[in-house]
Amino acid sequence: MKIATSAYRPEWHATWSSLETKLTGWVSAAAGQGADLLVFPEYGGCEAALIGTPNDCSPAQWAGRMADAAEDWIALHSDLAAQFGVHILAGSLCVRDGARMVNRSYLLGPSGDAVFQDKLILTPYERREMQLSVGETVKLFDTTLGRLGILICYDSEFPLQARAMCEGGADMILVPSATDLPAGQTRVRQSCRARAIENQCLIVQSPVLGPVSDCDVLDTGTGRAALFCPPDHGLPSNGIIAQGDTDEAAWVIAEVDPAAIAAPRVSGQVGNFSHWTEQDSRLQNLTLATLA
Repeated sequence: MKIATSAYRPEWHATWSSLETKLTGWVSAAAGQGADLLVFPEYGGCEAALIGTPNDCSPAQWAGRMADAAEDWIALHSDLAAQFGVHILAGSLCVRDGARMVNRSYLLGPSGDAVFQDKLILTPYERREMQLSVGETVKLFDTTLGRLGILICYDSEFPLQARAMCEGGADMILVPSATDLPAGQTRVRQSCRARAIENQCLIVQSPVLGPVSDCDVLDTGTGRAALFCPPDHGLPSNGIIAQGDTDEAAWVIAEVDPAAIAAPRVSGQVGNFSHWTEQDSRLQNLTLATLA
């Protein structure tokens, strides 16, 4: 299959029609190159709230503005997935879940149907300024492309969630991300590479780019889109299948075979996936030694 992962920069639009035109162009460009799965970044859905005359507000108010536009955002991507016959991971956005507000990433199939993963572990900014709530469920999605997992940005920095997905049969994990500064991008990027090594699987990262004027949530943003694999037999020795340039808004498209990427689980130089449980007994017997 071909996967297209984006480094994507939201922007203000005078009308919703302008946003539709932009996203249609992006999806058309990737589908025209044969992409089966298109991945957009965390808070790419903030663009749904960037309609009209630019005006800023508090982070919590931005969350509300995203939530107000969520239904239209989902419908737009549903239409695009059906029109171009592709799977799309839409840019995440804030959504109301009863009395709670969550950061949600929607996966749309060619049928136009939608499923979603909520962010599981929130950053301090999301907790304090945006006043979001955590997702409550780790999900896997069976698709015609295989079984997918989604870890939204900070989630990728915690290995047990990725491990649960891969033990559940995930063929790949998608990581939409939003990082303000190079240090944050390094944390997420290196975590993605670590998850690929630990689980001997495909990891796909898509970063959101900034700055977006008069938008506190996207006042900065840096990253580079990439697809990662375990560095092993028959795979890139640096563990990078493909990557874009830092802060360049563009698609990175690569042909991949998740089964071949997971093959080192059986015949690799190392067996990280199968040897994972060998950590357990030692963790129960932590000892302290004193060096005189």
